[in-house]
Formats: sequence, C-alpha cells, structure tokens
Amino acid sequence: MANAGPDVLAACALSSVPGVGNSTMARIADRFHSLRQAVDEGPGRLLEQGDDLRLCAEARQYLAQGPDLRELGVLAWEAAREVGARVVLLGDEDYPPQLRRIAKPPRLLYVRGNLVPEARRVAVVGSRAADEAGLDLAQAFGDAFARAGVEVVSGGARGIDTAAHVGALWGQGTSLAVLGCGIDVTYPSENRDLFARLANGGGALVSEFAPGTLPMPKNFPRRNRTVAGLSHAVVVVRAAPGSGALITASEARKLGIPVFAVPGNPGNPLAEGPNGLLRDREAKLATGLADVLCGLGWPVPEANVPVDDAPHPQVPASNGPSDGGDREVLDAKDVELWRLLDERTPAHVDDLAHRAQIPAREALGRLAELELKGMVVQRPGKYFLRR
Repeated sequence: MANAGPDVLAACALSSVPGVGNSTMARIADRFHSLRQAVDEGPGRLLEQGDDLRLCAEARQYLAQGPDLRELGVLAWEAAREVGARVVLLGDEDYPPQLRRIAKPPRLLYVRGNLVPEARRVAVVGSRAADEAGLDLAQAFGDAFARAGVEVVSGGARGIDTAAHVGALWGQGTSLAVLGCGIDVTYPSENRDLFARLANGGGALVSEFAPGTLPMPKNFPRRNRTVAGLSHAVVVVRAAPGSGALITASEARKLGIPVFAVPGNPGNPLAEGPNGLLRDREAKLATGLADVLCGLGWPVPEANVPVDDAPHPQVPASNGPSDGGDREVLDAKDVELWRLLDERTPAHVDDLAHRAQIPAREALGRLAELELKGMVVQRPGKYFLRR
C-alpha cells in the first residue's frame, strides 16, 4: 500500500459511497477542509452534516450502516490496481488541465493507460444504433484526427463511440474511452479487446466511478460531462433527439467548449440531432477534419482530405486482406473469415466458426482483430459484416 497515500484512499472511499458524486465530494471537502479529514471523522460526522452537505437518501442510508470508510478506500484502490489502473486526483500534476477548468470537475479519475495532461483532444460522439454511413464517418473522423496528432475522446459505447476509437487506432493515434461504469467493468462486453488495446499503448480508459460500479443509466450524464470536459471540441456524428450525444453537446456548450455537427439526410432519424444543432446554430458545420481544426485555430495538415474521401483500409481482390505498410500480414484463417463475410447480410460468429472449421472463441478473437484493423464491422449479438 506504499503507493497509495491517505488523500488517494480518502478520495477512493468517498467515490465508493452510493449517491456521492462530484458536487457532494466538493461540499465535503469544503466542510471538512479535506476529504481525508472527512474520512478520518467517519460516517457519523458525515451524517451529522448531511443537510449542509445535501446528502441524498441513498448516501444517508448507506452511511447509517456505519461502514469503515478507510477500508472502503483500500478496497477500491486495490480493485483499481488489480486491473492495472491508477488514481489521479484533482490537484495532481497529471490531472488534465482542460478538465480542471470546468465547474466542479471530478475529484478523482481512475485511469488505465496513458493519460497525457496537455494533449489536444476532440470528442467524437453519436448514437449506439448508428447506420453504416454514420459508422464509416465516425471511423473516418477518428482516423483523420489521429493522423493530425489529435487525441480522440469518446464514451466507449457501441456504435459511433466504438467506430471513433477504432478509427483513431487505425490512424496510429491514441484515444480516450470515458466509461460510465467502474474501471474494472467491461461494458459493452464485446469491446474487451478494444479496451485492452486502448489501455496498452493506444490511449487510456478513464472513469470517475469506483471500481465495481455497474453501468446504470444515472451514470451516463456524468460520463458525458467528463467526455466534454476532457475535450477542446465535440463532434456529433449521428444522434436521435434526446440521445446521450446531445447531452454531451449540451454540456460542452455550458462549459464553453465548441460543438460541431456532421449534417445528414433529413430522412434519417439519426440525423435529426446534428441537423437540429446546425439549424438552431448550436453547432458549427463539420464536413471534415479541416472544418474542426480551423474552427479551433489549429493547423491543418497539408495532406488533409475531406472525411468522405479519406482512405479506408482496402482489401486487394487477388491476395485477400492486408492492412498495408509494414504491418503484420494476416494469416490464412483471417483471410478465410474475411472472405466468408458479406457487406450487407450479417453473419453470426458461430456460423462463421463452423464454416471456417475453427472454435467459436478463436473466430471471435480473429474477428475482433479484423474489426480493429477496420476490415469488419460488429453488430449486436456477435454478428459481423465485411466493411
């Protein structure tokens, strides 16, 4: 426990109390002069100050049981350490300054991977149930930002978020996935390999929630605010009215962070969100990388091309898949799986494994690698399409 100081353990402890979020932790720090002092004085003193701290019923009920807050902090820190995560406190040097500027920022972040404090970052967000065109756009934006030296931020969810993260990796850049659950919880489960790639050289996983926290609906507005707060701009690709992506855009506007929107076909319900932002002048137009970089006053690389024309991984018809350059060439089974896929009709992993005569677990692993290379698309239920 030598690496976990009392301030870290105190923050971990209070982050583990149900119903205690950023605002409550800020009030606790003000009332007790530090989180450490609050933990030292125990749950009884927190309850005595409950009205002034505006503790919710859930927090009061939990504290009334008299939990050992010090032990709670140790357990949270150890759970984070077990998955290779560390704790970054608000006052630490490696806490992102962009996030520190917002009102009531997270008092702590659980981080798995490499969180560079001063990085240029843009969030790419959108619907979980996106169409093929939207997924292609998100991946192309992620790729383009990465090649321009901009880190891509998103929420790690299915759909647009995943496509943006994959695009950033394809562009040999880095990406932050901000989770709406504990750093030790993989959600969605099909993103396990993607998250491992982000945490091991491809960026980082970030969460303000204590380890073990499940992905409850109440968590995601907080997650969306952190996505916006970590970013210098937010790009909305696809979003239905009332979606989480629009919450992220709204939080960004409150924080004074520029919002960009990718226009879509008016007949597409998922284009209603970005089209509405543009119509109501709540966002700037984003048709490609240059629109966003120019809007931020950042230099545009000379090789920049519009997103719609950006190169995507192509597969030579004669030789099978290859991701080009000096990257590792795919083996025969990868090629066979890729050839079994169709561009329009999804195939289930069990069927693909049977036809390729390999175990389903192996097929799923190979398909996940092909997805990270931008060559296949995964759909809910472990169905796959050729990109």
